[in-house]
Amino acid sequence: MAVDFEEWLDSVFFAGLEISVLSIPALVALLYATPRGPVSLAALTAIAVSTCAAATLRGGWVELGDWPRPGDPYTVPARSAYYSATIAVASYLGAAAHVALGVPAAGIAVSTGVSLAAMVALPERLAAFGRWRTGFVRRRSESPQLFSFLNI
Repeated sequence: MAVDFEEWLDSVFFAGLEISVLSIPALVALLYATPRGPVSLAALTAIAVSTCAAATLRGGWVELGDWPRPGDPYTVPARSAYYSATIAVASYLGAAAHVALGVPAAGIAVSTGVSLAAMVALPERLAAFGRWRTGFVRRRSESPQLFSFLNI
């Protein structure tokens, strides 16, 4: 059991690193968001929950689809946009729930739910992105032959 926990902690570290770095656009935007307390609480919750969920799902403790390798260069732009959107939306909705109900636990719950749902959906969203991206790339055999009459 201790070995599994240590492996999970290792996955948490690398997932936290990935999510923190790739969500920098959202984190910079959140520097200017108000009210600062509820936004900060919701953003910290979103980062922590996203990190733990990504580590658990990527590490194979829960099978919900194929996760990309952390250094996969083809999905970095999509993951950056996805993580940034997840953190931003979870922070906004969590802060709104916190302010509307006046209860910090409401903001934590909403931010947790949004972050968890987004991380569970990530493998399917990336698969859809991959299908979309490769749909625009023509195979050589499908390319129009401009000088086909030369038989080159």
